[in-house]
Amino acid sequence: MSKEPENTSRRNFIKTTTAGLAAFTILPSSVVYGLGHPAPVSKLNIAAIGVGGVGFRNLTNLGNENIVALCDVDWDYGQKAFRRWSSAKRYHDFRVMFDTQKDIDAVVIATPDHTHSIAAMAAMQLQKHVFVQAPMAHSVFEMRRMNETARVFNVVTQVGNQSASGNEVREICELVWAGNIGEVKEVLAWTKQPHWKQGGFYPEKAAKLPRDLQWDLFLGPAPEIPYDPVYTPFGWRAWWCFGNGTLAAMGPHLLEPAFRALMLNAPVWVESSSTPVNLQSAPQAEKITFSFDRRDNLPRVAMPPVRLTWFDGGLLPDRPHNFPANLPMGNAEGGLLLIGTEGMLVCEPQGLNYKVIKNGEVLETTAARTLHRIADAFEGGHENDWVRACKETPENRLQPSAGFEKETALTETILVGTLAIRMQSLQRPLHWDSAQMKFKNIGADETFEVIKRSDFYLQNGMPKIDTAVEKHPATHFVDQTVRPVYRNGWKQI
Repeated sequence: MSKEPENTSRRNFIKTTTAGLAAFTILPSSVVYGLGHPAPVSKLNIAAIGVGGVGFRNLTNLGNENIVALCDVDWDYGQKAFRRWSSAKRYHDFRVMFDTQKDIDAVVIATPDHTHSIAAMAAMQLQKHVFVQAPMAHSVFEMRRMNETARVFNVVTQVGNQSASGNEVREICELVWAGNIGEVKEVLAWTKQPHWKQGGFYPEKAAKLPRDLQWDLFLGPAPEIPYDPVYTPFGWRAWWCFGNGTLAAMGPHLLEPAFRALMLNAPVWVESSSTPVNLQSAPQAEKITFSFDRRDNLPRVAMPPVRLTWFDGGLLPDRPHNFPANLPMGNAEGGLLLIGTEGMLVCEPQGLNYKVIKNGEVLETTAARTLHRIADAFEGGHENDWVRACKETPENRLQPSAGFEKETALTETILVGTLAIRMQSLQRPLHWDSAQMKFKNIGADETFEVIKRSDFYLQNGMPKIDTAVEKHPATHFVDQTVRPVYRNGWKQI
């Protein structure tokens, strides 16, 4: 690291140390009370939107609070929650819930991605604290509006990314910040998912609608398409109108350690390739490379520009030189690798089972504990740290690990990557202007090409593929995707 003037180094030390600690200013309530802050005593009245899947797990972890309202568009899928919290009032439509039930303090949102923002915005505008599953939004503009609204109404926010509260991510940060692997300039992340089917097209015929599913409410602000069981309760992640594919599903849990340890901001450019891509469903496998600008140096390590490459659908990065031959890269589901000038750090999703590698060998390396810990982060600690912050007075509040602002850079990176994957036919790196929420190097008249239809058939015993493509104006597509226009009947945020 180059030597800097003393006054500059001191400013950097103060600035970067403060920034690092701000990422994890979390204490157990007993410790907070010992510092003179009021101890959380009363129970929160919690409502949940989306209670059949991950939402049920969130509610279970919040079992010490009052669960007063349950909202789900599929009352068959929500039955286990309805039975578990039988005294809670039930709703199909969260807008009706907010209009009629006035005793709600905080809201858990575990719906498909496309309804995260409208539900969160409605809650925050009523001054209710919100816990939203990852990724926090379906578009960049929605994410920005959620951030602004949380600040205006001074509510506590938390994204359902438990690794942000995990001890392992804190240890990885401390190791990197102590300079144990040197300056990190390259990051590799990979997953074998999706476990759901991607790369297809909307079913042509509507299926029979289940009796207990309110399909119009499931669609919410998304364009109107006929019901099919491929969409819900699980397959929605594959479809651009409801989710953002594998990167959005797995990215938060794989990339969190890198964003925390390296203090990454939004990317400055992105380049992508994948299996055949269309504008209905995310591709089956993809490779996306992001570039990030340098950040302020820390006292013991510099923060140079970083190149991060994402692989999914079973694609894997090359095994680096000097990586131990008998050491697995991650686990069967995927992994993350930080490559520094003096070593490497490899871990499984959520930062688990990390290893530090130097000169081809795994070393037992530790660093001084400088960050606060949250007990049992993956067994309810993440949710209950949000509860702790909700109960504290605003002037004494310690924000939880994964508030909206702390998850912004990671969320924006995911959303920029999913934009680029659909426009890969432009065949060049796309330079992202985060302030303007657009790509700087796309001309006003440029178009990109995607598959419109792909049919496989046999002709005289020989396999044939009939593929049709369609072109779309690139800048219009970016504008529309960054700031989507909602379907009639849904309030534009």
